Amino acid sequence: MREAPTSPTQPAIANRRTLLRVAPLTALLALILFPFEWLGRLWPAFGHALDDAFATETEHAIGHATLFAIFGLLALTLFPALRQRSWRYFGLLLLAGLGQEGFQLLFKWRPLAYDDVRDLLVDLIGLTLAFVLVRLWRAIVF
Repeated sequence: MREAPTSPTQPAIANRRTLLRVAPLTALLALILFPFEWLGRLWPAFGHALDDAFATETEHAIGHATLFAIFGLLALTLFPALRQRSWRYFGLLLLAGLGQEGFQLLFKWRPLAYDDVRDLLVDLIGLTLAFVLVRLWRAIVF
């Protein structure tokens, strides 16, 4: 039997599609991991805006949950297989939360504190919200 000829551009197209799928998630991950508090110290105007945006613990928690809900929605949209593999979804995306807290600890030069654990729990709430929203949406639409 003769195999169908393949085009030399097929691997390049597949790589481009993969890159287009991964790029938004990678950009959001970079945003999550970026040390904004450090930038706020270098750029005082940004630091004041950051302090105003997240003035209370509640606002800080809402920011964490919202960011991780968006992260979860994007991951579940771009990688639908994660919808059936909840442990993999939560495990992989919580690594981003651990990375974020780890970078903050390195930047602040301080040991682990209760609020770091609380931030991870709030991140988990955001990821859970995204997971539940996608499940509900799929149950309604499909």
